[in-house]
Amino acid sequence: MNGTPWWGWVLAVAAGAAGALLRTWLVAALPRRPLPLGVLTANVAASVVGGAVVAARGDLGPTWTLVLVGGTCGGLSTLSTLAADTVELWREERRSGALGNLLANLVLGLAGAWLGWWALS
Repeated sequence: MNGTPWWGWVLAVAAGAAGALLRTWLVAALPRRPLPLGVLTANVAASVVGGAVVAARGDLGPTWTLVLVGGTCGGLSTLSTLAADTVELWREERRSGALGNLLANLVLGLAGAWLGWWALS
């Protein structure tokens, strides 16, 4: 497809599965109140890794960038669960919690990506 060897695609799929399993564990292990902390933790962790990979992609190359960002970060992070959790908070009349959930994921995710990039640049 883009010059990525077959084993890179296989590793990306395996890394995505591992990331999704880690996210599932975080969601189950961390409390949902006052905010869904498992999803927040998964999204911030994926942002840190993504930022670090972007800073190092020249050294990593396209195959490992695909494995780490497309696979690991793609499986670990979740926009759909963030959206569903936010709607659930809103429907429970927890408007400030819903807005706080969005804001926390956005601000901490961006800060995490910046931190990851800064650590490796």
